[in-house]
Amino acid sequence: MANNQYKNKVMYGGNVLIDLTSDTVDAAHLASGYTAHSASGAPVTGSLSFVTYYTSSSTPTSGQGSNGDIWLVTS
Repeated sequence: MANNQYKNKVMYGGNVLIDLTSDTVDAAHLASGYTAHSASGAPVTGSLSFVTYYTSSSTPTSGQGSNGDIWLVTS
């Protein structure tokens, strides 16, 4: 049996209380800054970032949005 420093299943009195063995979370699919645990029980810190899309009939002012956002000017 492989040596796993993390725990991925908790049993009490013959009953499974927590079972992470079929979890599919990974850093690329978890929002940046959030933490979870992989199927092995190892901690995972998210790296997924989001871009916000804005639509408007005018161009944005310097105080709108943040770096990496997309602004679509519609007519």
